[in-house]
Amino acid sequence: MIPSKFRYKLFGRFKGRKKTLHPSFQVLKKYQFNVNKDIDKLKYNILDIGSGSGENALFLSNTYPKSKIITCELFHDGNVNLVKQIIIKKNMNISLFQGNVLEFLDHVEPLLLFDEIWILFPDPWPKVRHHKRRLINNFFLANISKYLKYSGRLMIATDSQSYIQSIVKNIFLMQHTYFWNNQKVNEWNYGNLELPRTKFYKKAIKSNRNSMFFELCKI
Repeated sequence: MIPSKFRYKLFGRFKGRKKTLHPSFQVLKKYQFNVNKDIDKLKYNILDIGSGSGENALFLSNTYPKSKIITCELFHDGNVNLVKQIIIKKNMNISLFQGNVLEFLDHVEPLLLFDEIWILFPDPWPKVRHHKRRLINNFFLANISKYLKYSGRLMIATDSQSYIQSIVKNIFLMQHTYFWNNQKVNEWNYGNLELPRTKFYKKAIKSNRNSMFFELCKI
């Protein structure tokens, strides 16, 4: 068996450099994902992978108030920020999984659970020697499809040109599993769409990088 520290290996920091005191781990625990309570496949379920500080989770919670939003984020400070906003804004349909998405998928059975899966601005790992660390590849797209309902949607956004090229290539390779819904310029230009203005989208704007949004439908 592969040790979990290697099986779920991620690169980068788990916590920010600043000490975060509130909310406490006990408060965070109240909003943690519970596999026995938080997934009902008969309901509208959304998985937000790499939720960061929670801008997209809050956007989805307001857009689909009767749905269940499950976030997947290892970075502790991001989870703390999201819980603060949940408490302030009373978005009670969000549950947090603090860990790697591969670890999360091992906690749930590969059933048709999710109506939507979102991956906004995953780490682009721009150096060629680091491309193998990128989340979105052929294997991942095949694996995540096992958890997506038929006609369910997979949403992806990135501002990395090399990542865009890689994603387009993988969509072509997975055309038997996914149909690419938004192939026109006005449909995939993130700035033209009513989507959350996350921290990473704002960074892209400041750096004059265009962001591309993919909407894939499981066949």
